[in-house]
Amino acid sequence: MVESLGVLPGEPDWREAVGAAEGEELARVLGARLRPSGSPRSVSVTDLLAPRRAYWRAVGPPVPVPFEREQRLEGGRRLHRALGLVFSPRGALEVRVRREGLHGRVDVLEDRPIEVKTTGSPLPSDDLRRSRPDHVDQLGMYCALLDRPLGRLIYVRLGPEGAEAVAAYDLEFDALEAVRSEMARRADSFRRALSSGQPTELPRCAWFGRGCEYRAAGACDCVGTEPEPGPLAADRAGVPASRPDLAAPLAAAIASVPSPTVPPVIQRFRDLLYPRREFFRRMLPEAPAAAAPSPPGEVSDLYRRLTDAVEAGAVGEVCRLPTRSEEPDEEVGGLFGAPYLVRTSRLRRRVPASDWLTRSPQYALELGLRCVATGTHTARLVLGYEQAGAGAERVQVVEMTFDPSSVFSRVWRGRAETLARALEAEDPGRLPPCPRWMYGTCDYRSVCGCGALEGRVQWKRTVDAVRVNPSDS
Repeated sequence: MVESLGVLPGEPDWREAVGAAEGEELARVLGARLRPSGSPRSVSVTDLLAPRRAYWRAVGPPVPVPFEREQRLEGGRRLHRALGLVFSPRGALEVRVRREGLHGRVDVLEDRPIEVKTTGSPLPSDDLRRSRPDHVDQLGMYCALLDRPLGRLIYVRLGPEGAEAVAAYDLEFDALEAVRSEMARRADSFRRALSSGQPTELPRCAWFGRGCEYRAAGACDCVGTEPEPGPLAADRAGVPASRPDLAAPLAAAIASVPSPTVPPVIQRFRDLLYPRREFFRRMLPEAPAAAAPSPPGEVSDLYRRLTDAVEAGAVGEVCRLPTRSEEPDEEVGGLFGAPYLVRTSRLRRRVPASDWLTRSPQYALELGLRCVATGTHTARLVLGYEQAGAGAERVQVVEMTFDPSSVFSRVWRGRAETLARALEAEDPGRLPPCPRWMYGTCDYRSVCGCGALEGRVQWKRTVDAVRVNPSDS
């Protein structure tokens, strides 16, 4: 029995299907890429589009997003995942690009970067440089990072039944070095603002006064007199060329992708790892107690630097892998074509690769489930040791193989069905307890009980109280 994760009745011990070996060569490569602690943080392309908004997102807690906007955003995210079935035969998906302290995520990379935009409004028909300058800027920055002057924008209009119309435009940018210089200038300004805690030199958002959630929540002090953003890439783009010859077959391909008729039972892979916690998250959207925040400092810094190192290789090494099913509603990142996870450890000594199956079995279980989702049989766990020495000594890569992978398919089906029944019956009794290391910061420990009788009694009392006084929930 895998007690630390909880094994349901009839569930196989999936550890017997996992092989683990040291990925020494890749660990050396990543260790050499690992930048020193405290070095300037990498800045994303999307942060450069709206540095002031990115500043408030970085320094403050999350703010509520209006329901209507969240629905539109979620529709766009789902369509992007579905587009993997359309674009994966033609190019790599969600390709990570890093260059000189800047990074981006290209929706699709063929012979040129392709940026896909979803909208509920009519498709653009005029000059995108004037009507959608932020979209052109974003595409231009991807072209600059890749040193490729040609790019493509694809617009998909969403309606109640899914995608309704598609438009495609080709653009060509000149003076990419000047674009990179402006990107570097904006990134330096953004870093200074974070360091000083003062966003005064950051430009005003292009959509100031048009429904910014940070202004609505009172989380920012923007007043509208902030400096205007200067030119970035849109002024260096030629006249966009409409491509109806590409739009028509894309529209047909997108229409052929089935739309989910019901919300997915499994929304994230961790729902399958910790189904009991997921039960309470869905039944009690307002957690009884606030989760303890992750302490700032070396943990997050090492994780960021290790992620940077993974993504700092040749273009195409890291990208999104297309999944074979609608569930879970989560993307799967791939490193050299195999699912991967980046994690950090406080251990002072390196753990042999095979020992991770017993020390932290959740890593192997999640990677095995990600392999099921993508139809692969190997995966990589990239580990950073906080207390180890510098460079390669801090990095370990565990190469995992899953044979037979059908074991993880059985685990997936069994846990998904059990979680669905528990949600329908509003009874978590048959769901396995979470690992003990989760107890200390669990939001739901006061009502869960992790299978104990008093926990089930407390949960029933909570449900009854919500039904009697729904306004107090």
